[in-house]
Amino acid sequence: MRENGALIAIVLAGGGPGDRLAREVGAPSKALVPLGDRPLGEYVLAALRASGVVDRVVLVGDPQGHFEGLYDVTVPAGLRLVDSLALGLGAAMSQPDAGDRLLVVTADVPWLTGAAVARFLRAASDLTGPDGRPAQLVYPIVSEADALAAFPDQSRTYASLADGRFTGGNLVLLRRSAVPALLALIDRVFRNRKNPLALARTVGFGTLVRFVLGRARVSGLERRVSALLGVAARALPTDDACVAADVDKPAHLPGTTLPDFPTLALRRDP
Repeated sequence: MRENGALIAIVLAGGGPGDRLAREVGAPSKALVPLGDRPLGEYVLAALRASGVVDRVVLVGDPQGHFEGLYDVTVPAGLRLVDSLALGLGAAMSQPDAGDRLLVVTADVPWLTGAAVARFLRAASDLTGPDGRPAQLVYPIVSEADALAAFPDQSRTYASLADGRFTGGNLVLLRRSAVPALLALIDRVFRNRKNPLALARTVGFGTLVRFVLGRARVSGLERRVSALLGVAARALPTDDACVAADVDKPAHLPGTTLPDFPTLALRRDP
């Protein structure tokens, strides 16, 4: 069921030439790293247009003349990830037709497809919290088996849980109510990134020990994240491995099959 108000996607396309991959290939930013005959970010933006469920797109970063017709609003990237995210979310929520749902996507998942975006949004919108109301944050996870089946030559980082081994996706569905707490948590983690003890306190020692020992469960991590944010957070297992296939190093670039979007998907919606 389609909800009232526009569903707006925020695409994080900043990073600048300081990004490791951008620096290695000589690109102005990671989103502009070439893959095939297009920059990485173009595949992501085209997938959102092709999904049929994303109404407007906010691009966070400098397109430098690229991506024409694939976004509606652009804002500059911040110095930190949390700054870029705050700028993008602020621009999205200030749109006059914005609804309650916000989709955050990184610009480095070029195998993302419109169909995968639509499936994620439909499934995520159906997830609820303990009170039976819609979950305020939904994050996709992909099993190691599904990731390897789709991308056998690409190494990924997996978390070993009691439920299996998973890698995280590069998009998240948020409700407006989750935005303040999420930004505060990301800022807190960033500020303590060089303080392992402070990070452990944030996660919770019990959760951390279970995670290290491979005994943590998806449901337990959902409860911990929900407690940290004060909103209902859910993980969504999906076999659409393209949501987690980001490009982090040059080895991810050559010899891969890319989505073939129709020409119409590259034009601004009327």
